[in-house]
Amino acid sequence: MEQHHRESIERFLEKYGHDQSFRAILLGGSIAHGFAKPDSDIDVLIVADEAEYERRKKEHRLAFSVWDVCTYEGGYVDCKVVSRSFMELVAERGSDPARYAFKDCRVLVNRTADLEALLARVTAYPVRQKADRRERFVSQLLAWKWYYGEALRKDNPYLVWLSLQKIVLFACRIVLNENETLYPYHKWLLAETKRAANKPERFDGLLDRLLVSPDLEAVRQLADAVLRFSGLTERDVDWPNRFLLDSEWNWIAHEPPVDDL
Repeated sequence: MEQHHRESIERFLEKYGHDQSFRAILLGGSIAHGFAKPDSDIDVLIVADEAEYERRKKEHRLAFSVWDVCTYEGGYVDCKVVSRSFMELVAERGSDPARYAFKDCRVLVNRTADLEALLARVTAYPVRQKADRRERFVSQLLAWKWYYGEALRKDNPYLVWLSLQKIVLFACRIVLNENETLYPYHKWLLAETKRAANKPERFDGLLDRLLVSPDLEAVRQLADAVLRFSGLTERDVDWPNRFLLDSEWNWIAHEPPVDDL
């Protein structure tokens, strides 16, 4: 951690650390994960008591930035307010990015007796879903591989780039799943995947090749390598029906993602 980050965190705690409605303050983001640069902002998670959390939720003040404490040019503290009940919900059924937000967090303030145990549950990889995730992610990879071929055939540049993004996403998610590593969302996807100890042969090179010079052969090589790594083949998964349930009919059990509203 840079010295100016340390100084800025200390000044932030001087301003907010004594608020008794804040049961804990956690340092997260790029500094906690080890991805920070000298000009990186500072990310904190504030665990508020339930009354404060509900009040802020009602007033749309669960996220805010503090600009007057950082000692370096352009620096600010990006704050997100959560509660214990929110963390319990993440531990029970949170998405990977919701869990990852708490991964590697450093405790700056703690007024909660079992915070470390709660954080361990929140950031645990859902191993019981591993086999199901493997099949679902492989189905997505195969579906978007097919879409990429269609996009080229029909000269649809939008679909070309969307398909490539999805192919990279699910190739990486397959790797992360086999390593029982949380998906960090898009910003740190490549960095976390390249950290993985167990990967397909020549994976990093195949991924870089696709990102720099995409074409059908690059897609095929990456997909084939990832399929061998997963232990599945195209015959092992009914990807059209999996894709139908996960991507086309995903509105049936709950509200559709904002992309599909």
